Amino acid sequence: MALPPGMALPLAIAAIPLLVTVGILALGFGVFLLAMRRPRGAHGAAPDGATPGESKAAQRGLTAGLVVVCAFGLVVPALVLAFNSAHKASVGVGGVHLDANQQKGRELFSHSCNLCHTLAGAAAVGRTGPDLDVLIPTVGATLPEKAQYAARKAFILSAILEGRARGKGQMPRLLFQGTEAEDVADFVATIAGH
Repeated sequence: MALPPGMALPLAIAAIPLLVTVGILALGFGVFLLAMRRPRGAHGAAPDGATPGESKAAQRGLTAGLVVVCAFGLVVPALVLAFNSAHKASVGVGGVHLDANQQKGRELFSHSCNLCHTLAGAAAVGRTGPDLDVLIPTVGATLPEKAQYAARKAFILSAILEGRARGKGQMPRLLFQGTEAEDVADFVATIAGH
């Protein structure tokens, strides 16, 4: 089953804490095994320092295993952190790069709009309002490509400021004002349909 567009990045980001947790658990398990070893010179130790029934090869194998577990517990999280160090908040669905205002618009959309609207770029699956991935690309579709973005942004800004009665509910007016309304409109106009 293929993931919907825009879900691959959130799933990759969600995997980071899991990998860090696995690394910490591996490190903890290695320390636990090391602590459970019998100390040298304990009661019943052989004259060469080996525990009865444990050969030098077994001791070396256990030590090598602990080193591998500890190294794995340190290296895997370090690699994950190193390769995910780039700031990826500017990447939207379909490889669309978002500027700072559009990123703010995505955040605002996620807090207020995603409960009602569907928009893949914000991982929103609301059912009350219209699906913006379907509706917005139709706005200004007959206009030249450069004018389409302006028409879409104006339509979205109008909906935010004036409210709408489409879908199964009534969108209230003035959900956002000023630059916040501009940022949300800019984000939706840029990402809808990708």
